[in-house]
This record gives sequence, structure tokens and C-alpha cells, in this order.
Amino acid sequence: MRHHLSAAVVAATCCVALPAALNAQSFERAPSYDPARIPGIKASGENYVIANPVTSDGFMRMYVLKTNRGDFTVIGDALMHARMVELGALAELERVSNSDSFNKALVDAGLSPVKYAGDMITNPGQTISNTLSGIGSLFDQVGSGLNNMGKDRDDTMQSLLGVTKKRRELAIHLGVDPYTDFEPLATKMTQLSEAAAAGGLVVNGALMAIPGVGGIVVSNVATSSTVSHMTRDYTAAQLMDINRKKLGDMGVDATVGETLLTNRAFTPLDVTVIVTSLETMSAVQNRTAFVARATSVHRHDAAYFMRKHAELLSDYYAKTGAFTTFVTLGGYPFNTLRTGGVMGILPLDALSWTENTARSMRDIVNQARSQGYAGKAEMRITGQATALAKQSLKDFGWTVTDNVR
Repeated sequence: MRHHLSAAVVAATCCVALPAALNAQSFERAPSYDPARIPGIKASGENYVIANPVTSDGFMRMYVLKTNRGDFTVIGDALMHARMVELGALAELERVSNSDSFNKALVDAGLSPVKYAGDMITNPGQTISNTLSGIGSLFDQVGSGLNNMGKDRDDTMQSLLGVTKKRRELAIHLGVDPYTDFEPLATKMTQLSEAAAAGGLVVNGALMAIPGVGGIVVSNVATSSTVSHMTRDYTAAQLMDINRKKLGDMGVDATVGETLLTNRAFTPLDVTVIVTSLETMSAVQNRTAFVARATSVHRHDAAYFMRKHAELLSDYYAKTGAFTTFVTLGGYPFNTLRTGGVMGILPLDALSWTENTARSMRDIVNQARSQGYAGKAEMRITGQATALAKQSLKDFGWTVTDNVR
């Protein structure tokens, strides 16, 4: 189980037979952590508790999130932080949907509060005449929907009825992904966006009175405003068209690009963040290598890892302009530097020197050497590396900088 998780999150770096040289090395057991002592993580909240201890696999922390909707496994600090935001949003939505003022808004709009306890709208026909506005935008939405038939995440009828637009607006207001795979929040947002679409301004105003963060959760300052507006204003099909063109403009092979766009491990927001982040690195060659690695991902935790990696790269490049190209080492994309060295900036939580970690790192080091990258080699990670991991990588000629933000 642990081996499977680490392979997924670090994008399945090559696993070969353990070299004899590694058998003589010292390895360590991947550590466990008290959730109350993990930076940026709140061990409990209004509607959740994180099980103690939090385990790790040599690369990432693995959380067990206990909620009144069931238990959920969350891989990685970054995804755990996103879940914390989503749980906060869910608590607010439940509080509002159960309030007298919201139910009064439903009644004033001619709707039955009972319908929004979990049922879908059963007779939405009268809403159509009120939502087919903005003709130019509508034609564009229909065109994109036809171009991407069966590929995008939006339900066609709900798009025409204005439900998906309301859901996007609500999600942006709350700072969450409109296409989240966190089912309790996804279900509640759909229910309330149906009410807002059917009830017009009365219900919509009640929802937007919820305290929000006013922007999508995107940590990269260079892309956050752009991505937030795109996710709010465009359907999933439109985002697919926009991202397809951007990938083509970057020189990404059309087949590779289409595989990313239709990969269900990623949400439309995830793909948009990745593409927009890569777009900011206009002078960096071989961005196809990053996209190609992303296409092989089949789990959302690994997809989210790729998204956070793209954000980190974009942020660092905006500050330094240090990268020249992407290069694949050990099956994973790293970057060459103007100084001739190699760098990996990775959203790793807890790097420890297990046999699996050592195998993956040795493969990366060997490929860097075989491809002639003899300059400085550095790995920068968002979390912590153990002393043994730092020393072992130093023996390989790599320096490790941890706690990178």
C-alpha cells in the first residue's frame, strides 16, 4: 500500500531492482507525525478530526480525515489544506441552508425548501427563459460543448439552466474548486446552485451573504487572479478549448495535450492551473515533458501533486528566470538551470531515506549523470527532509533545501 501511494504521488518514478550499492546503505522507517505539529495543518475543526498519528511513505504524509460524512484518506499536506478549506465551506453552506432566512428566501422565490434537502429540481423548465441571456457567450458555450462532447465535466442541461454558472460563482466565493472530488461539498454546492438558478437574485443573494474568501485557492501569485476569473466565467468545455489552444501554442504535441485535457484524475481547475503555470514560463524549452508526465497520472492525489509542482515552478521562475528547459530524470520532470545545473522543486511533505526513496533517487541521479548534467544539483521541497535523506543525497552530489514556500 505504501509503495503504491509513493509511486502515485511522485508520478511513478522508475522502480528497478535495488542496486547492490544501495543494499549496503542505511535506511530508515518513514516517520509518523502528530497532526497538531504539522505546519499549516489544523488537527481538528468544526466538522472534522485528523487521526493521530499521520503516517508517511518516504515522500508524502498520509492523512485519515474523520468527518460526520465518513472517513477520507488524504495524501499530502497541500491536498489536506485544500480539504480543510472545503470542510469550512461545507460547514458554512450547511449552516445557511438550514437557516430560517435562507428558507424564507426560497419561499419568497416560489420554491419549496423541501426540494433542496437533497433532491434535484424536478420541473426546471420555467427557468430556461430567464437564463438564456448573453447571446454571444451562449453561442460560445454551446460551440465548446459540442466540440468537447463527452469530455468535459459540466452537465449540458444544467449549463443551459444556469446551474453550473451559479456553482462556479459560489465556489469562487468560497475559495474552493467548482469541480471538487470531495463528494459532500460537491453535492451541497450542486443542490444550492440549483436553488440559486431557479430562484434568481433572491436566493443567490442569500447564498452570497455567506462569508467567503473571494477567490479560488491557487497559491501561485502569478496565476491566481487569471485562473480565478477563468474558472468563474467559463464552462468546463470552454476551459478545455482555451487550454487546448495554449498547449498547442507551447508546442505540446496535440495527442499528448488531448490526453491531459481528458484525464479525469484532474479537475478542469487543476488542468487550467497547470497550463497557465506552464504558460508563464514562455522561454523554458520542452514543456511537453511536464505535460507528458501528467498524462500518466490516474489518481487525484497524484494529479494534485502535479498541479502544485507546476505552481511552484511558475512562482520560482517568475522570481529568478533560472530555468532553461525541462528534462526527464527517473521518469519525472526536472529543470536545467542557466548555470548548467539541475534543480527539482517538488511539493514533497516528508522526505525520508527508505529503500523506495533511495531507489527512486538513485535512478534520478544516474540519469542526470548519464545525460551530462555535471553542474550543481539541488532538490528544493516544501516539507522536511530527515538528516539521513539529506546526507544520502549529499553523498550523491545533490543538496536538499527544505521548508521552501
